[in-house]
Amino acid sequence: MGSSMNKLTGTGDIAIDAASSNLKLVQGNYNRKSGTLQIEKSGIVALEPDTIADGVISDQFGVVMALKNTLAKLDIATRRTIFTIEGSYLHTKDLELPAVKPEQLRDMVHYEILGQSNTNRDMIVEYIVYGTVVDEETKQTKYKVRATAIPKEIASDMRDLMKTCALTPVALDVNPNAIRKLFHSGMINSHINIEGNTLLLIELCGKTTNVTVLDKGFPVISRRLQFGHNNIHQVAESVKKLQTNAADKSSILTRRLQVVKGESVKSLEISDIDVWNETVKDEPSLNSAVSSYFKSLTDAVSRTAQFSISKYHLDSISTCLLYGSGALYKKMDKELSRQLGTQVEVLNSLSNVVTPKDFVLSEYVNACGALIREK
Repeated sequence: MGSSMNKLTGTGDIAIDAASSNLKLVQGNYNRKSGTLQIEKSGIVALEPDTIADGVISDQFGVVMALKNTLAKLDIATRRTIFTIEGSYLHTKDLELPAVKPEQLRDMVHYEILGQSNTNRDMIVEYIVYGTVVDEETKQTKYKVRATAIPKEIASDMRDLMKTCALTPVALDVNPNAIRKLFHSGMINSHINIEGNTLLLIELCGKTTNVTVLDKGFPVISRRLQFGHNNIHQVAESVKKLQTNAADKSSILTRRLQVVKGESVKSLEISDIDVWNETVKDEPSLNSAVSSYFKSLTDAVSRTAQFSISKYHLDSISTCLLYGSGALYKKMDKELSRQLGTQVEVLNSLSNVVTPKDFVLSEYVNACGALIREK
């Protein structure tokens, strides 16, 4: 286990994204008045494979040791911590309910999300009221509500983990909610106005892919898909080992992967792997892995976009934005744009997020959103 880190001085809260194979940690401050998020420190806590599966931690001791080590290396003084999670255990539902008093609304939400579920687990329910609508038949005003339920034991496990690390639990967030807060308004990559566009956010993880349709600053739909980019990475590493042994200097792929005769085989960084179709076509195994992945990805993105536009009467999607570890592949945005026939960019900056110069925003999106506390 290890960690990669970016250091600056400062205080504030810690937010930890525990939804993927490694923990993504940021420390920073959110100013409610200005709506600005200041990131001060960050680190990726590398874990053993399958330590986190579907948002559930299987080796809590290993996570505690790795997290303590990273916190010490980053020299983080604050103990206030927010975890953000995601997994198939999350149950999210959009509701239209009568405009009643808060206590009555709470009871209605609990009934709607728990009374009709098939689970026997004890659940915690949180919700937001994000708008109103007038019922066409009754002409009465209704609240538009988004409710999320998470198993109580998941929340307890996360709280116990924080306390074991001598951290003070502030909140437990979920990634879809973190995305909602982070992309509420502002400019993306200095030229995309969030409030004036319908955007597709695509999180490329090793084992999963998350697709969110963001309409003028609100996520109308979010889908978690059970495929990821790990196979590309694994095949590319196998190819490099074979190419190192053969030292076939004539291969385009060998040159792309920077293989030198006689060198020791080191772990291949995702950012070293080029997924542009012209690059991988000469290597059958990698070409197959890349092609299979892009087929799954483009099919899922297209279906989600078409469904959202039809169901919610949206404008056409102007841009797809990539984040997550898979966004680090060389030419990932270019290849996906070629296959989808639309504009695709890697998420590099948000106007409401101030970061250190070498901070890679696309890796810490969920953690950044979790730092935003609305009350």
